[in-house]
Amino acid sequence: MADRTKDSEFGFKINGVEVKTSHQILTAGEILKLAAEHGAIPRKPEQYTLEGDKGTYGWDDKVDLEEDNIFKTIPNTAPPAV
Repeated sequence: MADRTKDSEFGFKINGVEVKTSHQILTAGEILKLAAEHGAIPRKPEQYTLEGDKGTYGWDDKVDLEEDNIFKTIPNTAPPAV
C-alpha cells in the first residue's frame, strides 16, 4: 500500500535543518515555531525574523512552501547577556 501522507507533506529548510509539515501555506511565525521545535534556532521564535529567497517575512505574513522553502533566521533582539 502506498504511503499517502508523503503526497501531502511539504518540506522546507531553515538554517540548514530540514522540517516537514502537512501544510502548504504557513505564516512566518508558524515556520519560526517549527524551527524552534526542531532545534534550528537557540532562542524564542519571536526573537527572529524569517528570510527566504523571496525576501523578508513579517510574523503574520503567509508563506507558500511550494514557492519559497529555504530560509534563514535573523535575530531581531540582542542576545541575552552572559
